[in-house]
Amino acid sequence: MFSTPKSLQRRTGRFGVDRYEYLKQLLNEYEHDSANNESKLQILANFANFSYDPINYNHLRQLNIIDLFLDCLQMHTEDDFVHYALAGLCNICADEANCQIVFHKTPSIVISLVKCLFSTRFDVVVNALLTLMFLCDFKEQIKVDLRQRNEIRQCIEKYSQSKDKRLANMAQLFLQDYLS
Repeated sequence: MFSTPKSLQRRTGRFGVDRYEYLKQLLNEYEHDSANNESKLQILANFANFSYDPINYNHLRQLNIIDLFLDCLQMHTEDDFVHYALAGLCNICADEANCQIVFHKTPSIVISLVKCLFSTRFDVVVNALLTLMFLCDFKEQIKVDLRQRNEIRQCIEKYSQSKDKRLANMAQLFLQDYLS
């Protein structure tokens, strides 16, 4: 469910920490206080959840959380970090301004997403597909580039035959809207 400023005020009270300050505290903990990967992973998962709600987009942009997602996606080899970074990117790329930031910061993002298409983790594949859809809608050139890569088409065609209906339907939609 999406939040409104009024509902956030009601939930936090007059003297509660506002959303921006809370996210800032989480980022500070991620960057400075978390010595172990388990804590960082939990914070990254929280950011991915916060990126679902458009009311948080501006805060996440101001705090450069998009950079954090991009860095984790490109620098971590642990599946869970990739999963949460990709989930956060997928959520935040529903907004065109965020897509623009993603492309400006990391023009090679498509390469990272394509690598994720070949993951053995269902959630990584689905989030990579959906993020690519958002980015294709934002920048037409991505569709042109993807159409030229036969291994991507073969991968998506394989997914379109999956027994998992969610993956099969998403892959069929991807083939129809972005690779035809």
